[in-house]
Amino acid sequence: MKRYIFLFSILKRHRATRHLSGNLAQRIVKLLIFLLILVCVNSLALVVFDGMAVGDAFWLSSTTVTTVGYGDLSPSSWQARAVTVVCMYLLAITVLSLLIAETVDWRVFVAEKKRKGQWEWKSMPEHIQIINTPNEDAERYLVRLVKQIQITPELAGLPVQVLTRKYPDGLPESLTRLHVLHRSGIAEDADVLKNIGLDSAKYVIILARDANSPASDSSTFDILCRIRESNESAIIIAESVSDENKARFVRYGANVVMRPVRAYPEMIVRFLAHPGTEAVLENLFEYNQDFLSRIEYSFENIYWKDIVARSVAGGAGTPLAYINAQGVQTNPDPSSLCSGSAVISMVSEKQAVDADLLSKCLKV
Repeated sequence: MKRYIFLFSILKRHRATRHLSGNLAQRIVKLLIFLLILVCVNSLALVVFDGMAVGDAFWLSSTTVTTVGYGDLSPSSWQARAVTVVCMYLLAITVLSLLIAETVDWRVFVAEKKRKGQWEWKSMPEHIQIINTPNEDAERYLVRLVKQIQITPELAGLPVQVLTRKYPDGLPESLTRLHVLHRSGIAEDADVLKNIGLDSAKYVIILARDANSPASDSSTFDILCRIRESNESAIIIAESVSDENKARFVRYGANVVMRPVRAYPEMIVRFLAHPGTEAVLENLFEYNQDFLSRIEYSFENIYWKDIVARSVAGGAGTPLAYINAQGVQTNPDPSSLCSGSAVISMVSEKQAVDADLLSKCLKV
């Protein structure tokens, strides 16, 4: 055992002089093959010169090369002993030490590459690819985004990979705990984009590089076109700073286009899982489109399904919630009996909805 430790220390000093970026995997395979050849040669010598059974010969060679040395078997002829000295003591033990050292190097090398986002995943299953990160408070934003992805039934279980140059020394601990994969680089680099497994991505989220700069849309458009060249089936959600570019993004392959909303990353997940809902929600923020209106009207003991049906039929909008002493009751059960002081409905610009109109609808 002392001999093994001594050899390992020598090999550690030797490895420190080499460049670590060489093909460690190939060296490990070559060393393993060479080690197996030495064990087989020694076992063959034991069979030929000492008349050992094949199993015993292989057992003796294995215990010798690993320096275990149980002592239950040993070579008896001078020829077998000579082969054992050369193959096992001089060569195989050294090769095994090299193999262990190279394997440790390989594991450290791979772990460091993955941590810094430089590892190229050869086989990436269906996954969610996030491209770019917000300029400010990126960690908090990504944590909330990934957590929402992981609890959404349509998206849960899919690996999440982030392409960004924001974390060259590795993702923050809060993201690694969520098992987020990391790729360091920019999507405008064709080589980087080609090596992140986009061809097998099921969902792609393209965040605006700068949520306040319309110039970010040019970068988003370039990335969108590159993605569609390699993956025609992925569902892509792209942020557009300028409303004028929304139609253009859709024309070139985006399934969902939305304004950057940094305060609510959960919205991206909802839109990703249910494309089309972004148009409904964004219209609510424009007063010349559909909007939410609070209608002050007290009512008692009316089924929610009747409130909705009568309001829609009477042109009083589409009720989404009502307010009572406990607060806002959103999307109640249709069969629930409701009493409240106001109704929140989605109405259009053309509808003039007030308490009188709602009263007429509900008293029918």
